[in-house]
Amino acid sequence: MNKTFMAATLVGLTTSAVFANTIVPEISRDGKTKNDSTIAVTQQMRSFIAAEYNSTTFEPDAGGEIDTTNFDIFGGWSNKMLSIEADLDFGNVDTGAADTDFTTYDIKAGFRLNKEFALGLGYQMIDTDPNNEVSTIEIAASYNMNNFIIGASFSIVDEDTGSADGSHSRIIFGVGSNETAMSWEAGLQFDLEEKDDAVTSPSRTKLFAGTTMIIGEMEIDGDIDYTTGDFTVAGGDFSELHLNIDAEFMVGGMFYITPGIEYTTTDNNGTDTDQLDLSADFGYRANMIDATFGIDYALMGEVGIADYDEMAWKINVAYLF
Repeated sequence: MNKTFMAATLVGLTTSAVFANTIVPEISRDGKTKNDSTIAVTQQMRSFIAAEYNSTTFEPDAGGEIDTTNFDIFGGWSNKMLSIEADLDFGNVDTGAADTDFTTYDIKAGFRLNKEFALGLGYQMIDTDPNNEVSTIEIAASYNMNNFIIGASFSIVDEDTGSADGSHSRIIFGVGSNETAMSWEAGLQFDLEEKDDAVTSPSRTKLFAGTTMIIGEMEIDGDIDYTTGDFTVAGGDFSELHLNIDAEFMVGGMFYITPGIEYTTTDNNGTDTDQLDLSADFGYRANMIDATFGIDYALMGEVGIADYDEMAWKINVAYLF
């Protein structure tokens, strides 16, 4: 299969989990949106269990259809001293010529030493058939001063292809506010270059920012990030801009509809990928249950001079306690 189209497929997959907070914990009314880093989990105060099934169909104009499915079980638990968020995801990519299974194991824990200071530890393993494993160990710390949060983490990311291995370091730091009706954050992520291992990693820097605002019966979520750096350790340029916004409207006190728009543009050393998505979620929220059906359609999809179509749907249910 053409690696360029596989990369575009993965862009669609990885950006489907939106508004995943990095510095401050999620305050979304659905109560089930996952955090993106251990930093956010250190200050999290919520308990829930959820499951989701989603399916994505990717069809380049000049190639065969690629189908991706995921079944995800995840949840979180918190008390005054401890926060935990865990995720188990089973996925499959079917290119027509071959099937590839992948499983993601993810657990993040935060330990609050007092009302202000917290430490965190996270571990993630992505196991892809036949022999590829990517693991991340993250150590985090955060300081909460009247809902103004300063956070940072250090990670070791290791990739084992079965025949070769390599690792690189990642540093994240940022600030944010975690008020009841509005949260915001901004920060930087540095992936440091590693060129001495068999599996190399280029140097890249990401600037990110996001917000969640609750205004009466409406919730607005948005985020933006920009990544720049090397294409490979041998050189070349890489850049990516991603922005996303949606608005949730409650209807009748227990139902909601959430339209959204998302745009991603990537420059892989001269090969451009552009994707514009429209999405809509329809949900029920009452009696400590939040259930959602969502659809996502790529209004525009381009890799270089080739076009592609992409459509996804999901269904998930969470119990909040």
